[in-house]
Amino acid sequence: MHDATAQKLNYFKLLDQPFNNTRDTRFFYESSVHGEALSRLLFLAQDGNMGMGLLTGEIGCGKTMTRTVLHKRLDPRRYKVVSIENCLLEFDYLLLEIISQIKGERIRTSELPDRYSRLAEFKSLLVHEFMGSGRHLVVMLDEAQQLSDTDLEGVKGLTNIASERENFVTMILIGQPELREKVRRLPQVDQRISLRYHLKPLSAAETFRYLEHRMHVAGLEGPPPFTREAVMLICKACRGIPREINRLCKLALDYAIAHERSVVGADIVEMVYRDLRRHEGTFDPGGEVF
Repeated sequence: MHDATAQKLNYFKLLDQPFNNTRDTRFFYESSVHGEALSRLLFLAQDGNMGMGLLTGEIGCGKTMTRTVLHKRLDPRRYKVVSIENCLLEFDYLLLEIISQIKGERIRTSELPDRYSRLAEFKSLLVHEFMGSGRHLVVMLDEAQQLSDTDLEGVKGLTNIASERENFVTMILIGQPELREKVRRLPQVDQRISLRYHLKPLSAAETFRYLEHRMHVAGLEGPPPFTREAVMLICKACRGIPREINRLCKLALDYAIAHERSVVGADIVEMVYRDLRRHEGTFDPGGEVF
């Protein structure tokens, strides 16, 4: 850790950075909406016969962190989890990536050169790895709004592979709100989705608990150094979006440290937010900030 970073942490008696935008699941705050999303997705995976699920939310609302926590909570003895970070791949290459993750090794294009060979290998893996084993395959596709209609239909087709008594695959599509509309336009995909959930923004009360949780994980003892008015402004400015809350809080803490302030008040939040908007080119000097 750099000396400058250590000095900043020591100012508020922290052991770690509380507002970094990383996937460190220690900092996951299980709000009412995130907890409900996790509960529903766990049910979907554990049932094993529901085909497909859909998780949507605005950019920065915590979809990827929720996916990461879900992955950790699925017992690897019972579930093989495949996570696709983004869906810019066409279906044939997406299928190759899924096969590679199941096998735990990189499969070259030359080894399975066409869709037929890849589907045959995928079916073979399902039969040998999952049929009658008590294990289940869960495939999570992040940024699924990037999939074309044809690719979505291909993904849906993978859930058709099953025995008379059991389904082998659960697909979870994760993406921005437009994914819901895309799915609705494809009846054959829409009808296969058994569970849907949309992550809503945090309320002001949840924003405070979110700040409290992250700062306590980072080592803070006692209440977070944000006034009630500051938290209200943070929630309003960031629209309850966790990624934006992290950014604003990180800068507000830095400002407080630089100016030897022990409490982050509404004045600091407003100053930092004005500066952010000014540099992003969205600041109107004659308009209201909040």
